[in-house]
Amino acid sequence: FTNKSYGVATPADKFAQATKRRPVLYFGLPFLLTVVVGSFALSELTATKYNVHDNRTKAMTKEEGLKLSSKSRRKLDLQEEYWRLQAQDIDDDDWEIKRVD
Repeated sequence: FTNKSYGVATPADKFAQATKRRPVLYFGLPFLLTVVVGSFALSELTATKYNVHDNRTKAMTKEEGLKLSSKSRRKLDLQEEYWRLQAQDIDDDDWEIKRVD
């Protein structure tokens, strides 16, 4: 006769018995694991997306930098801008009342 014992349960048998007693282990545990793993995966993908976007916007060649610095820019003086805007011809005194049809 063989020396085979029928009473020893393997880990798979124990898991099968546990899922029969508690269906949460069969349905809930995989669901929660999927949500948690998906959350970590999506956070990594989102971080990668923003890193790539930042690298695109920060990348500037030396020629582009020279073009920006060599532009002739006039200095901004608030008082001069105020007087320039006041000198513009704004016709707010030449109005008349009209009935809306």
